[in-house]
Amino acid sequence: MLRRLSFLTVLLAAVLFIPGSVNAQEENMDSVWVHITLADNLKDEAGNLQVVLGWEVYKKMYDARNMSYGEWDKVADPAELGLTFRAEVAVDSNFSNIVNRSETGELSYTFDGLDFGKQYWWRVVLASGDFQSRWDFAEGILHEHVAIKTEGKGIFKWYWKFVKEGSMVFMIPQHLLFFFGILIWILIWRRLWLANVFPPNKPGLIYRIFPVDRVGKTEMQSAKGNVFVREVAKYWSKAMESMSLSPEDFTSKEEYIKADAHLEEEMAKKLWLDIGLPNVEKAIEICRNGVPGIKLPKKPLDYATIRVMLAALENHRSNRNSFYSSQEMDRAAENTVLKELDELKGWEVTGLWAIGSIEPMMGLFGTVVGIRSAFGKIEETIRINPSAQLTVIVPQLAGGIYIALITTIVGLMFGIPMMLIHYYYRGKVDWIFGKWEELMTEILNQA
Repeated sequence: MLRRLSFLTVLLAAVLFIPGSVNAQEENMDSVWVHITLADNLKDEAGNLQVVLGWEVYKKMYDARNMSYGEWDKVADPAELGLTFRAEVAVDSNFSNIVNRSETGELSYTFDGLDFGKQYWWRVVLASGDFQSRWDFAEGILHEHVAIKTEGKGIFKWYWKFVKEGSMVFMIPQHLLFFFGILIWILIWRRLWLANVFPPNKPGLIYRIFPVDRVGKTEMQSAKGNVFVREVAKYWSKAMESMSLSPEDFTSKEEYIKADAHLEEEMAKKLWLDIGLPNVEKAIEICRNGVPGIKLPKKPLDYATIRVMLAALENHRSNRNSFYSSQEMDRAAENTVLKELDELKGWEVTGLWAIGSIEPMMGLFGTVVGIRSAFGKIEETIRINPSAQLTVIVPQLAGGIYIALITTIVGLMFGIPMMLIHYYYRGKVDWIFGKWEELMTEILNQA
């Protein structure tokens, strides 16, 4: 029984320890570590990429007596140990597609004829010597660098550098659209000067360009108000007063009380011929030819305000002192106002709104395309290098998104000002409409 137990013990020990002895025999030998320390890029005479690969060699001795390893010691001259190395460069991390390789006994090697901007992996493998060995590998995308001489800093240089980092496929249309918006803004800015809508008191260019003296350009009641509008209103108001009979128009109160419809009609005609028509004609003449002594930069009828007033005045002259005269003047003025407002807005106000809306959408489109491209590069990297680490993937993703977001930043940077300008001028057109309505109401309410 004891013999059988001893036999089983020996057999079990053989099963457990013999494989371990074999593995120990394989591992219990001196080890060599090839450590890459340099991967520098140059450019050869043909303009292609050169990569200078350098490495160091470390050896770790095995102590058979103590069955242990010492520390890694640097090997100064690998040739003394008969070591040679195989330097390899590949386009994938598995080194299944090697584009260049060479054996050398030196501690460096130069790869020629590579392409800038392409992903490469490098490694140096121990090619000879009865040692266990380990090695590193390096990877990277090398780009051709051109020295740039910088002369100070400025907002334009910063902006140009910022724009170049984005996608020119979207940058160029965005900038062209923005410059078109600037042109639209210049056109509508000039047309909507208050001195181009209301006849100004002074003909000077500075007075017309700058937003000064709003009272002198648009007000009627103030003593410092618009001289042209005040002159038209002065004669027109007298004509409006003649539209209603009062006791002062008769010889006595009894005559006013006893006056029949026929007499009132005759008196109204007389008032129209003596007061109403001459004053209306005088107001129309001022609208057509201007106020004597007041020089205007352009003809009176080139101002929208004068055209609105002239339309109502001509309607007043046609309808005389009839009962519906005020209503017809209101209708004529309203129709002319709507026409003039459309001309003041033109296509430019809508164009500013369109540009302000399209710019951010174009930027968003560029961002979506850029993010898609970033994820595509990550997919390609993982397909080529299944063991790619986050240190490779994350920079690719972050860099792609960074470039993609530039188009959105530019789109918002251009779109927001265009929308603000659009709302400003739309509000200004509404303000002009309110001012016309105010002027016409002040005059026509006297009827």
